[in-house]
This record gives sequence, structure tokens and C-alpha cells, in this order.
Amino acid sequence: SDNNTCMLDAAALQFPLILRPAATGDYFYPLGMQKKKKLSKFFIDQKLSKTAKEKVWVLVSNNRIAWVIGYRIDNRFKITPASTAAVKFTFSTTAL
Repeated sequence: SDNNTCMLDAAALQFPLILRPAATGDYFYPLGMQKKKKLSKFFIDQKLSKTAKEKVWVLVSNNRIAWVIGYRIDNRFKITPASTAAVKFTFSTTAL
């Protein structure tokens, strides 16, 4: 229910993980879809403004987007009945 928290299949992740802003040409496989989708098309579907698009960050594992932070995880990293371990991520924009 919290858009800034996700749980991913630990076995699907490859370290190191990279946290970076979304970039032109990025794509991912949105949860529930078997085909890839460019982030630009995903942002249009989400009706994001230009300023909102510029603030989107992604979590990357082995050059694959695992989580479009605040919006959707990648279908390839979802937890399945075969998953044995999960990793929980929480993103916060507040500075310490």
C-alpha cells in the first residue's frame, strides 16, 4: 500500500544495486506484464507532468530496472511461490 516501499525476490537481484534518476531510453517489464515498456510510455500512462518525470528514481540490478521508485516493480523481480527470500526496500526523500 506504500508506494515508497517494495519487496523483491532476493534470488533475482544481483549486487551491487544502483540507485539513479530515470534516463532517456530506460525500459522495464511492469508488474503483471510479459513485455517491456519504455519508461517514457509508462510515464504517459501514469499522466506524470514533466517536472514529476524528472524526479523519478530507479533501482537497478545488473543493468535491469528492478523498481521504478514510487510507481511499479519489474515483473522479473516479483516474489513468487518459488521465492525463498525477499528483500524489502524503503525509499525516503528526507535528509538525515
